[in-house]
Amino acid sequence: LDTRVQGLSVVVYNPLDVAREDISEATISLPAGAPHPVSVVGPDGKEVPSQLEPGAAGTSRVLFLAKAPSVGYAVYDVRPVASSLQSELRVTESSLENARYKVEIDHNGDVQSIFDKSIQQELLSAPARLAFQTEKPHDWPAWNMDWADQQKPPRGYVHGPAKIRIVESGPARVAVEVERESEGSKFVQTIRLSAGDAGNRVEFTNDIDWHTREAALKATFPLSASNVNATYNWDVGTIERPTNNEQKFEVASHQWFDLTDQSGTFGTTVLSDCKYGSDKPDNNTLRLTLIYTPGLGGGIAYNDQTTQDFGHHRIVYGLAGHAGDWRKGATDWQAYRLNQPMIAFTSDQHDGALGKQLSLFNTDSHHVRTLAFKKAEQSDEIVVRTVETAGAGAENVRLAFAAPVVSAREVNGQEMPVGAARVVNGSLVTSFTPYQLHTFAVRLAPPAKKVAAPLWKAVSLPYDTQVATETGKPSQGCMDCPLSDPTADGQGHAFPAEMLPTLIDFAGVRFLLPAAGKPNAVTARGQRIALPSGDFNRIYLLAAAAAGDQSGDFRVDDHPVNLKIQDWTGFIGQWYVRGWTTRQVVVPHRPGSPEPRPGSQPITQAVTEFNGQLAPAFIKPAEVAWFASHRHNTDGANEEYSYSYLFAYPIQVPSGAKTLVLPSNEKIRILSVTVAKENAGIEPAQPLYDTFSPPPGGPVGDR
Repeated sequence: LDTRVQGLSVVVYNPLDVAREDISEATISLPAGAPHPVSVVGPDGKEVPSQLEPGAAGTSRVLFLAKAPSVGYAVYDVRPVASSLQSELRVTESSLENARYKVEIDHNGDVQSIFDKSIQQELLSAPARLAFQTEKPHDWPAWNMDWADQQKPPRGYVHGPAKIRIVESGPARVAVEVERESEGSKFVQTIRLSAGDAGNRVEFTNDIDWHTREAALKATFPLSASNVNATYNWDVGTIERPTNNEQKFEVASHQWFDLTDQSGTFGTTVLSDCKYGSDKPDNNTLRLTLIYTPGLGGGIAYNDQTTQDFGHHRIVYGLAGHAGDWRKGATDWQAYRLNQPMIAFTSDQHDGALGKQLSLFNTDSHHVRTLAFKKAEQSDEIVVRTVETAGAGAENVRLAFAAPVVSAREVNGQEMPVGAARVVNGSLVTSFTPYQLHTFAVRLAPPAKKVAAPLWKAVSLPYDTQVATETGKPSQGCMDCPLSDPTADGQGHAFPAEMLPTLIDFAGVRFLLPAAGKPNAVTARGQRIALPSGDFNRIYLLAAAAAGDQSGDFRVDDHPVNLKIQDWTGFIGQWYVRGWTTRQVVVPHRPGSPEPRPGSQPITQAVTEFNGQLAPAFIKPAEVAWFASHRHNTDGANEEYSYSYLFAYPIQVPSGAKTLVLPSNEKIRILSVTVAKENAGIEPAQPLYDTFSPPPGGPVGDR
């Protein structure tokens, strides 16, 4: 792409196969003295609504209304000049408004009204609230819900006193935050409205510190629409179900479920991001189950399950009104947009033959959705998997790619051949029966221009340590042995030499490793590594640490670089873990069983209980360049599921750099170093996974 702009180049990716306008968020560093707010200009040269919000560690978050093509990219220019656009959005502590909706918040912090101006219809019949539904299933508490519990009204709701404040007030998006505590848990809910086409839904984000027992937390929506039946999305289909009854009262839904009024004139769709349980207690109420921590109802007991879901949760859901039914309103696409937001990247500036926008794939039917777009497993073809979404079928749908289709064939989910496919004028053409899935493997015409592959060169290293062993040969070396005491207890584990290759390809940059049986790592002791001459702009390290993650102060010539080198084994990510205490309890005498003999010891059993402690969640961000499903223990035998990893660490370097200086930390092991000349640097401008950090704008309460 052509990423040349006046300010900072931000490339927005749209993962959906529909052209869309939505909010994009990018974390950026602005030059000192830059105005507040900045101006954001699209690929067409026109300014778009934007706003600057505080970020972490001296950065800023720019929010802007971006347009991007189907499964495609668009280049935006973030300029350090003041914006000239006026906002169509309005916000107070008790209301939010855009062109589509007016939202009102009551004194308790609940949304009491959502008025859809496009259809002149109030969507709620009562406030939308977070309800505590008592859950004490008789058996199998982790996954059972009992009809007896579901027939009862909620035992309570999240209530005040509420701390309400405006947290966003810009031309791109407005937001109000509501902080409350109920039943031992803390709730911070943010209600958001956006400008433009992104404003066709009302979004709710929820940061919840959950410690409530014997309850499901349900987002409850009393709607003005009323109908015995609601429609539930199954991702590749839909199903209509009636109001709760003894046979169906907690049911599956994937990305959305909908209640269309029995008149057929309007309705409301609940949009869900990764919450799949829902129910309908009466003809006008939909509920989305957010959290489930059951009690014990007296049957088969599993005490450990009575604290499941304790910890921190970040949950997003939304509402979208529509005229007619969900098909006419296309509110299913609002759910897909909620689930797959725009993704922003910062880029170096350079010219590009493709211009400022690129679509990799598109269809000419909004009732056909793409579920996968990927390289084939065993060929150079591209695999695309599609589904008809409206349950009405679609004839002669055109599937177009960034280059003309040369050949195509239909395959199944395992990419095994099914039959021929039809290619017309460089596009794939096919028809769908209701909710039908099609998967195709296509071969595209060669591109007119190719991006040059990275140039790389291996760096010679003074290997001094062997960190991999052959099976049954522990004396060959170990990864976690300090050289001062290689026989220390609990140490002597090693990479499995039979799994470790001599070449690792990492995104076109290659690492070379010594052959098996030779020293294959450098223990970091401040060595000076000579870098080869040449026009390279990055150094890549293949490294891992022993005895936990290790901080290392590297240096390239006179430029210091601190890296956190991750542990070579263990977990690289884990959610909150509950702490447990085990104690012995006396087993009570059962009526009707033989009486214990005089003087006999009471019968006891071990009971494991939650001790109230939660180990914090974590994620380690380094790129995994290689991993194995096991390691070798001190006897040289396989330890299955004790994973072993090598990580890739890029270092941006100035032209002509001559020396890499390693840190003085013997727990850091370097297995390979490669210098590279790469194309433009691309960095995610937002997290691509959960970082477990506080939400944008600061911590939640005293967390």
